[in-house]
Amino acid sequence: MRKTFTYKAFGLIIRSEFEIPELLVSDGMPDVEIKIRETPEKLDDTISMGVMYQAAKNEFLLKINNIAKYFVTNGNQIYVEPFKKEIDKEIRLFLLGSAFGALFIQQGLLPIHGSTVKFGNSATIFTGLSGAGKSTIAAYFVSQEYKVLADDISVVNHNCEVVPGFPKMKLWNDILQKLEIKDHTLEQIRPEMKKYQLPVTEKYYKEPLAVKNIIIINTKNSPGFEFEELSGIKKFNAVKNNTYRYRFVQGLDKQQDHFQVLNKLLPEIKVYKVTRPQSPLLLKEFGDFLLKKLNLDA
Repeated sequence: MRKTFTYKAFGLIIRSEFEIPELLVSDGMPDVEIKIRETPEKLDDTISMGVMYQAAKNEFLLKINNIAKYFVTNGNQIYVEPFKKEIDKEIRLFLLGSAFGALFIQQGLLPIHGSTVKFGNSATIFTGLSGAGKSTIAAYFVSQEYKVLADDISVVNHNCEVVPGFPKMKLWNDILQKLEIKDHTLEQIRPEMKKYQLPVTEKYYKEPLAVKNIIIINTKNSPGFEFEELSGIKKFNAVKNNTYRYRFVQGLDKQQDHFQVLNKLLPEIKVYKVTRPQSPLLLKEFGDFLLKKLNLDA
């Protein structure tokens, strides 16, 4: 019988047959079990598929060449079939990314592709396309003594709260330099990527917080910052389109659950589209703009 390790992340107690050092150690009866097992070659009743995944009702299969396969089922179990001799950080990276994303959708939760910061007594989620700067602006606020709840995936529960993820952020080398953080002391995420895990243990907020704002970051090739508060169908579509791994929702037959959680959340929050210059990266100016114009600290 394998030794097991128990953690807490995203409001869930997770029991794993291998260590996941990114997560906080915990105890209690598990909501989710992660096991080292053979996975199916394919799903029987596939609803949708992509180059690396297949999705069916209550089942999700992900294959990352030369790394691992992941089988996620019923919102409470993940099988990991490694293609390596040992479980390493690359295997954990895809586990904590797409595999967990499928798990959250199976549970009827709302995973947003973004980072969450505590302002006052509520949570603001920064989202947008890859490269828009969601982790970057969150890291800037952390450097200004604000606390972070989640990076990359922000999970909204059925009480319209962001549940804390784990106390690390993923940042590119140039952003670390901008924040005057030395990357040679940090763990590189993947050998070919100049992206690093930044521990934020002292600036990590461990309790769920009600969502107040979702800020969708866009970029432009001109100076100045702009913002627009969204409403109606634009508000709905903006949040829907920034769901983490939204393409999994239909395949997992979770459209109704996803629609219901959005309908419950959106009347309670403000959603803004904010546009910043692509370059130069004016972190302090952008942070000051957000604080003043969107009244984040109120």
